[in-house]
Amino acid sequence: LKHESTVGGVVQPLFATPLYINKLSRPFFENEHKCFGDVLQRMRHNTGNLVSLNNQVLNDERLSDLKNWIHLCIDDYFKLVVCPSDDFEPYITISWINCAGNGQYHHKHNHPNSIISGVFYIDVDKDVDTISFHKDEYNTVKFDSHEDDLNLYNSGEWQMSVQRGVLMLFPSSLTHSVPSVTSDKNRISLSFNVFVRGVLGSERDRTLLCLN
Repeated sequence: LKHESTVGGVVQPLFATPLYINKLSRPFFENEHKCFGDVLQRMRHNTGNLVSLNNQVLNDERLSDLKNWIHLCIDDYFKLVVCPSDDFEPYITISWINCAGNGQYHHKHNHPNSIISGVFYIDVDKDVDTISFHKDEYNTVKFDSHEDDLNLYNSGEWQMSVQRGVLMLFPSSLTHSVPSVTSDKNRISLSFNVFVRGVLGSERDRTLLCLN
């Protein structure tokens, strides 16, 4: 806590929102660069930026090594965060490329029909580019705090710096956005959603769910 209680009180955090971060430990292969370039040739306008017409980018054979690494990170996320006892296998359901130039942005949104979502940065200006994560608070009173007094409990937004080769994984329900790009360098990222196949819950607890 930034400020200590004057009356002996203690604030105990109850729940946390996980943000998994990892960095690819190699440069992009030539065939990966070629794949990214091919996808970027066929884009459409989205709210504030451009999005690829291809919505299964990670199924391209030229990205097989990158996809394998991303799957390792997804498995790591479930191991570290979920610690599951159920018998299931996570898999990527959809994947696409986003592109934003100077003055463009990505509106606040989350990802329905998904358990965790990911964003992998292909090209960014590491000195200025960020991603914002927003706290969802409904039917509550909103208090304003001075910037110097923001902490884990009263902040409604977290901005994270990004760089090429970095992967972020987070719950798909977490609202996020990208502020307007201020650099002349195009911001290019690969996004994807993850669901699971297998068996969740149990008949005894009336929670059985079989996902093929």
